[in-house]
Amino acid sequence: MNYIGISKYDTANGPGIRVSLFVSGCRLHCKGCFNPESWSFDAGKPFTAETQAEILRALDSPYVAGFSLLGGDPFEPEHEETLLGLLKAIKARFP
Repeated sequence: MNYIGISKYDTANGPGIRVSLFVSGCRLHCKGCFNPESWSFDAGKPFTAETQAEILRALDSPYVAGFSLLGGDPFEPEHEETLLGLLKAIKARFP
């Protein structure tokens, strides 16, 4: 799975200050999409163990209220295995 970016201080995509992951790949191609550069599954860079560790470190900050998963479309089948592992790691570390 590829991702477009990580925002460690996101105030626009959920309540409070959040860490947000923008995944690559979306088949919907909605008219008026604000993020069409994320439609390609090849956009951005590969999600790695280091990427996951970076997200977990960012979530460890006391001012962070949560995690947002954005895209692209995080619910595309190609993302399932990687994102399930990430979400399980987040839940285990921040119950």
